[in-house]
Amino acid sequence: MSFITSVGLSQILCFTLLYISAAPRCTAFAPAIPRIEGIVRTSRVLSHSLLLYSNPVATGKEELTKYTIKELREHIENQEFSIPRGMSTKLKRKADIIDFILLQSDSKTDSSDIEDESQSHQKARAHPQRMASLPNAVVNQHPEQTNILSQTQASEKLPNKATPKDIIIEKILERYPPLRTQIKLAGKLEDQQIPYIQARLDGVGENDIRHAHHPMMRNAPSSSDMDIVFVGTASCTPGFTRGVSCTALRLQWRRDNSRDNAQTKPPQMDNKNKGKNLDTTYVSSNTPGTWIFDVGECTQLQIQKTGSIKPGKISKIFITHAHGDHSFGLPGLLCLMGQDRDRDAPPVEIYGPEGLRMWLRVAIRYSVSRIVPPYRVHEIMDIPMAPEWDQGRWKNGRYFYQLQKEGGRGEQWGRKGLAGEDPGSWISRAPMLNLELNSQFGEVDVGRDIYPSYDHPKCEDGAPIWEIEDEGDVKVHAAPMSHGVPCVGYVVEEKSKPGRLRNDIVEPIAKKNMAALKEAGMRHPMKVLALIKTLPEGGSYTFPDGVVVHQSDVVEKTREGRKIVICGDSADCRAIAGLAEGADILVHEATNTYLKGIDKDTNFQVVTREAKIHGHSTPHMAGTFAQQIGARRLLLNHFSARYKGDQSAESMSLMLRIEGQAMQASGLSEENLAAAWDFMVLPIPQK
Repeated sequence: MSFITSVGLSQILCFTLLYISAAPRCTAFAPAIPRIEGIVRTSRVLSHSLLLYSNPVATGKEELTKYTIKELREHIENQEFSIPRGMSTKLKRKADIIDFILLQSDSKTDSSDIEDESQSHQKARAHPQRMASLPNAVVNQHPEQTNILSQTQASEKLPNKATPKDIIIEKILERYPPLRTQIKLAGKLEDQQIPYIQARLDGVGENDIRHAHHPMMRNAPSSSDMDIVFVGTASCTPGFTRGVSCTALRLQWRRDNSRDNAQTKPPQMDNKNKGKNLDTTYVSSNTPGTWIFDVGECTQLQIQKTGSIKPGKISKIFITHAHGDHSFGLPGLLCLMGQDRDRDAPPVEIYGPEGLRMWLRVAIRYSVSRIVPPYRVHEIMDIPMAPEWDQGRWKNGRYFYQLQKEGGRGEQWGRKGLAGEDPGSWISRAPMLNLELNSQFGEVDVGRDIYPSYDHPKCEDGAPIWEIEDEGDVKVHAAPMSHGVPCVGYVVEEKSKPGRLRNDIVEPIAKKNMAALKEAGMRHPMKVLALIKTLPEGGSYTFPDGVVVHQSDVVEKTREGRKIVICGDSADCRAIAGLAEGADILVHEATNTYLKGIDKDTNFQVVTREAKIHGHSTPHMAGTFAQQIGARRLLLNHFSARYKGDQSAESMSLMLRIEGQAMQASGLSEENLAAAWDFMVLPIPQK
């Protein structure tokens, strides 16, 4: 009897017995009803079990939810799945058991997925700097043409019956040799089967195998005077393998000291100047330090796990929006910073959407947290919602993404924020609260209210731009993101630096003229080198002996400053495109995506639509924006909890596929694109 026939007969028997047992008027059957009900229960279990033994993947997640935990466990035992050590004790929840069954059964996925991906791998190898962009038609057909090992390469290392998952895992083991070594040492690599779930390492920071072996890290300099550190790369809630949103930018060069004598106290906030963009010289401490972008829940714990971030060195904090996975960690981080900071150090400068100042004041005062360091909050005012977001019919302050208005459809961004739109919202109520600042709780003054500019030369799509900070050598601007609450992205731009002086040409001439220069009143004749270096373009200097040195001959070309773009949560980053053009580093969220063979009962278009509705992006969307602005390198973050951040081959194989989707859309090579992991440190070299 075939399997399908067995299932069919068992179901017929089940329904027949149910009908008999449910007939109350058939008194002849009454004495046998208890026995019949027992047979019904047995038949139902048999029916469910036989159905499970078919193909769980084809059955689908929805079908698996109909079975009991006991039935699902029996299925796992009968199928003799390879269960990692300690995993059986963790499979308690029904949802976890179902996910485990689908994951194990996924090895039967059609191999066509890998055949498509191998094409992009060959293109990435042929163009190490930037892959040629593919036509939109190809993009829409298959978004996951990633740099996965080709079938020919895989067949050399894998058994003849290697599954698509085995091929991807082999690519991971090829990229990260220590992982393969660990498997061999543990005696796991038996009969050429890859136990990808068990294969993992536990190093953090520089001891993370990705730090040394990821293609982007292999080509990065060992150090630089500017680098970016990913403290948390998850969305929504912190987990065991990822903390939530927090990115650090470390500025380690010797900063310009020309503003050291600037006033250290802010102008008085009287009625005349209240609410204006006041002179920012009092804000700029102009010292080396670490700038933090977003402080999600548990950030203080993440920082204590790594030596890359020193709490006492944090000088500025930038918040993109109010959602908890970007702001809940702020009070706790300030408490941590207060334990390791000189009381006479400059105040911590905090920037974020309006309402942040009062929210933080309430949180610190309620918790009686006197340990926080001196700080002040500068609010970004009047952040408009993107035109594709409309309030629901109840007009209760909640906004919904309108697919029919995707991209704005020609509509302009509003010229006002949400203050007053919803009388019950925090943004509207915060200014009405009667809670004055108190220096005993860290707040030294009220900071600035930063208002938008709609005539900035970099404005895009009618959206505003905020000039957040100008420290002379570094400027910070912000632009609105398309999200369900007021949200901004930040652009940090370094000032271009003068070219290097050709000492090999100038120094011999200066030494020859030292005596004459002293007679001319120059106490330190060699300082003439600095004078020549700062000559304007086209200028020249004549030494006492008549030798003329032209600036163009002895000074190298101006070194263009670096540009780092850190987008907040967004379904569309078009408003920041002008500011972000030519970015050296683009940090873009990639919350969710579609992975063939992993995601059932859905497709790429559906997942993309769902991401936009929730105000988020996919790797493909991030790659498209990177190509639009001509970004040199793309770093993905803000991943859903379904994408683990550990060093197991299983987790890294998913991130490899996510990187492949962004590569295909952006045209960037694997050396210039990465799905970030917690405690990743990427040096940003000078140009």
